[in-house]
Amino acid sequence: MNKFFESLTLKLTVVFFVTAIAYVYLLTIGIQRLVFNEEVRETLGYYQSGYFEYMLEDLGYPPDLVKAEKIVKAMPLDMKIYDENPVWSSSDDFPDIASIDFQLSGLNMAKIKADIEFGRETSLEGVEFSRYQGRTYTKIPYEDFTIVMVNPKFSQPIQSIYILELVIGITLIILLVCFTSVSRIFKPIQAIQEGANRIGNGELDYRIEVNQKDDLGKLAKQINLLADNIEEMLHAKQMLNLGVSHELRSPLTRARLQVEMIDDDFNKEDLLTEISAMEAIISNLLDSEAINYGHKKLNLETFSLKESIKKVIENSAFLKEKEFGPNGLIVEADIDDVSIEADQILIEVTLKNILENAARFSSLDKSIIEVSLEKYDESSIQISIRDYGPGFSKEEIEKVTEPFYRTSKSRSRESGGFGLGLYLCKQIILAHQGLLLISNHEAQGAVVSIQLPIEQ
Repeated sequence: MNKFFESLTLKLTVVFFVTAIAYVYLLTIGIQRLVFNEEVRETLGYYQSGYFEYMLEDLGYPPDLVKAEKIVKAMPLDMKIYDENPVWSSSDDFPDIASIDFQLSGLNMAKIKADIEFGRETSLEGVEFSRYQGRTYTKIPYEDFTIVMVNPKFSQPIQSIYILELVIGITLIILLVCFTSVSRIFKPIQAIQEGANRIGNGELDYRIEVNQKDDLGKLAKQINLLADNIEEMLHAKQMLNLGVSHELRSPLTRARLQVEMIDDDFNKEDLLTEISAMEAIISNLLDSEAINYGHKKLNLETFSLKESIKKVIENSAFLKEKEFGPNGLIVEADIDDVSIEADQILIEVTLKNILENAARFSSLDKSIIEVSLEKYDESSIQISIRDYGPGFSKEEIEKVTEPFYRTSKSRSRESGGFGLGLYLCKQIILAHQGLLLISNHEAQGAVVSIQLPIEQ
């Protein structure tokens, strides 16, 4: 509901609608002031009274029934003339006059008041009006006679005028047209927002399609241009990584062969360790970029995640050799047996890296790693791995999956690796159309969650 009221289109439509209501209200007040203005009422009263006086002059006194019939034929009204008894009626459908609630005309009262004020002779005093059964009745006293006129004629059907319904209908139509127009004007904002979110989430090949040539169209083009520049920059960076990594492999191979020929075992071991570290960095870089570029094809197969997690825990030399507290490292695995379609080798590499990372930062006082596996929804699963270490700062959470980034607690290779493990994990999970999420547990430690689709 809150998102609905955050809509810019809705806000502008509400503004237009409120403005329209205010305009109609002020217009109504203005018309009412005009109608109830004494001068206007006096003028209208004279016109109304003058019309009735001319009609009575045509009728004569006593009323000429032939002339009355001519007036009825020429005008859209029926007429009834009576004194103490009925004299003449143009229609037999006239209701009982006594049952009609007549009221003095306000316009007529204004004229009488003005006549008295200016010392003029008043005329047609006591003209009354009433609205009865959908028709307008006018009662005019004419000396010993009374003349009643009704409009429209009884022979004509009553045309219902639904003023309120008409006003509501017109208002709704105006609101609909207004909302549609505003939505069309601001439609590119939705496309720009979606495009900015997708580009910000890493879809650098996505481009915003906006055909407008106004300010919103220019903004969309600028965002597309920004995405082009970022994509080119990252592409150049990745190509550099690939090129350097490939070029370094041959010298490292030659260096390893030469080191193997050294007789000094102490120096030989140190050199081989450094060379192995450099080879690991290059291998991780090449694997990450190959997955990122799509050069490495996923070897999809269906396998049990429960068995893969157990296999990684049992076969990890790091988890076995790492020195922990008096009770050693404990891996608590609350795992349901779920089978997924994925590249089993790459998924196991991901699990191995995350588990070893969790072990690397586990506290000596509480060297426990918790692993859970559950269905995230009908089409995906979630693996969560929690440690009881110091966790991450906000800045570290945002950067920990970037290549070569190591936290402040792991600046040495002995404690923190090379800063490529989580980057490789992220590329593997993204290649499987999944998500890698890192957060701090509310109590202690960090939680790494992997969301994967059950089927690719």
